[in-house]
Amino acid sequence: MSMDISLIKHGKDAEVKLKGFIDATNAYEVEDILVDVASKYDDLLLDMEQLEYISSAGLRTFKRIYMDLRRKGGVLSVKNVDKSIMEVLEVTGFTRLFKFVD
Repeated sequence: MSMDISLIKHGKDAEVKLKGFIDATNAYEVEDILVDVASKYDDLLLDMEQLEYISSAGLRTFKRIYMDLRRKGGVLSVKNVDKSIMEVLEVTGFTRLFKFVD
């Protein structure tokens, strides 16, 4: 997997640091991990500071996590989004799924 994922627990919420790439080769593995994390916490914060690339498969993963959290009243937040990743999120309309935090 060309992705490193670190989990930081904050009580009922969690922060996940993403490092590397999310593409078709690893999106299902990343999704499995994030679905598991999202099932255990109320809200999830994705730190994208070291996320270098995301494909459409990665975007699908983010949508799945967003939907899972939303169903239980949770929030998917993001921070430290790289300019190139932000452009992808804007063009695809994914910016409306996230709460952006500093």
